[in-house]
Amino acid sequence: MNSGQSNNPVSPTRSLCVIGCGPRGASIVERILANVPALYGDRPLDLHLVDPYPPGAGRTWRTDQPGLLWMNSAAEHVTMYPDESVTCAGPPRPGPTTAGWLDAPLHDGAYAARRDQGRYLRHFFETVTRDRPTSVRLFLHRARAVDLRRTDTDGNSPSGRRQQVILDSGQPPFLADRVVLAQGHTGARAEPAPSGLTRIGPGPADPDALERIPPGAPVLVRGLGLVFIDCLVLLTEGRGGRYDRTPDGRLRYLPSGREPCLHAGSRRGVPLPPKPALLPAPSAPPAPRFATLDACRALLARPGASFTRDIWPLVLAELAWCHYRALFTEQPDRTRMTWDDFDAQYAVLLTDAERLAKLAREAVPDPADRLDLERLTAPLAGLSFPDADALQRHFHAHLAAVLRSRTGAARGVATALVDALARLGTVIEELWRSGDLPPDQVGDALAKFTLGTYLSSGPPPLRAEQLLALAEAGMVTFVGPDMRVEIAEAGPTGEPARFRASSPALPDTVHEATVLLDARLTEPDPAQAADPLLRALTSRGELVPARTPDGTPTGQLHLSGADLHPVDAQGVEHTDRIIAGPAQFPRPGSNAVYFRQNDAIARSLLGAD
Repeated sequence: MNSGQSNNPVSPTRSLCVIGCGPRGASIVERILANVPALYGDRPLDLHLVDPYPPGAGRTWRTDQPGLLWMNSAAEHVTMYPDESVTCAGPPRPGPTTAGWLDAPLHDGAYAARRDQGRYLRHFFETVTRDRPTSVRLFLHRARAVDLRRTDTDGNSPSGRRQQVILDSGQPPFLADRVVLAQGHTGARAEPAPSGLTRIGPGPADPDALERIPPGAPVLVRGLGLVFIDCLVLLTEGRGGRYDRTPDGRLRYLPSGREPCLHAGSRRGVPLPPKPALLPAPSAPPAPRFATLDACRALLARPGASFTRDIWPLVLAELAWCHYRALFTEQPDRTRMTWDDFDAQYAVLLTDAERLAKLAREAVPDPADRLDLERLTAPLAGLSFPDADALQRHFHAHLAAVLRSRTGAARGVATALVDALARLGTVIEELWRSGDLPPDQVGDALAKFTLGTYLSSGPPPLRAEQLLALAEAGMVTFVGPDMRVEIAEAGPTGEPARFRASSPALPDTVHEATVLLDARLTEPDPAQAADPLLRALTSRGELVPARTPDGTPTGQLHLSGADLHPVDAQGVEHTDRIIAGPAQFPRPGSNAVYFRQNDAIARSLLGAD
């Protein structure tokens, strides 16, 4: 392997470049190397990989990060190896899951530390590149790509012009015929804080930045997702605090005295529900019954079809059916109808939301047992509280109830919903990646399915239990939903500048601090991205946001469709570039879209000009 060397600018050898060599980029590299023998034979090929972080692991999965940071996917559910279940044109490459490879203990019985996942990813990268065809020269550039420029040099590019990849390391630029952008979550450039105030983030938890927060200091935290959990762990257990089990089994936090005081909120105002505790000897969840890929494709093929009007009701009906199937199976005493009768009527009423709701009321007497997605995804909507103590008591009760629903004996109902969300997410992704979902409807589909992200992407159960213990110990105070953060400038009589946070659920309470922790990931306009390459391409109109027919930005880049080529401001498709966005780790034995798309990308890169 060559490190940081440049290929000959006038060489006739085809040159491919993958920018970003975390999990997505490394998987694309594996698929390129797997497909070379069949598509490219023994012709010479140069493959350039650009990433300042260790290849395979990338930034998120660095092996030098604190062991307190865990994955939120069970290690047995994560693989980087496309097995025989993957229906793609390229050959399979069977290999171990994270759990099957690691020699490290799993946390909470199922979850690997992120640095141990990084070791697995680095091993994967080293294995697939070590065994590469002898015709492939590999160039590893430990640097950032800051620009991508067209040249007048004839080459193997479809446009007849090669691309000059410019790095921030001082290394000479090199030429590539085809380029994949796989930088993952790039985040936004941090907004500067006024003098006297400190702002950390947005972005992944930064241990060095968090160390600058003084013990006992009040901190406003914006965001209650996975980044919040990481920051919470580093600022509590990472500062010497520890947990203890009381005789009645409750978890209790014993502070070290070095923790700050956290005042946390978000738009929903509540943390992500934890992953359901794994059930013993889990069986493979059934395929969708109603919102199948074929059914959705048939609906979208109709003239004037709409995701919102035609597909989303089918998704909601599927989720409810899975919920009730689990309830009838595991808690029949909570129902007053046989499953066979309920199932038969449900199938007939599938597209009639009102009559489905009536059927649910007849079959399930307790409203708490019925599926109410609005209640699950916005549990604080419309609530107000007389004082701060009432708000905290409500939060503690909510956290405890959610934890019971996902770890207690009746957790099979929550598990069924999470499994259904995963399967339906795969169907929606398949529609998107295959081009069946029109580009102008992708943004709407992803926005609607944020409920899936909220309900199924939470932390391991133990982290949720620890959060409850921290809240009960007074380490975390919840601000409330629709949290608003303002800056109060320094006053004329010496009052210092400060951040102020409030919630309409508690209008007379304001939390103040000189530190704002933006514990969240953002998907910014590319012009404001932290990644310099995205900013450079956007500044020249070579990357532009996708928009709906009425001109509303969708939050995605304008791509050509399933082949993922960027379309510029003039409507020109750049067929020698591919945008491979971030994606979740694939499950073994699931015919994952992740592998199928990466295989298609690799074969496109190696295909004829």
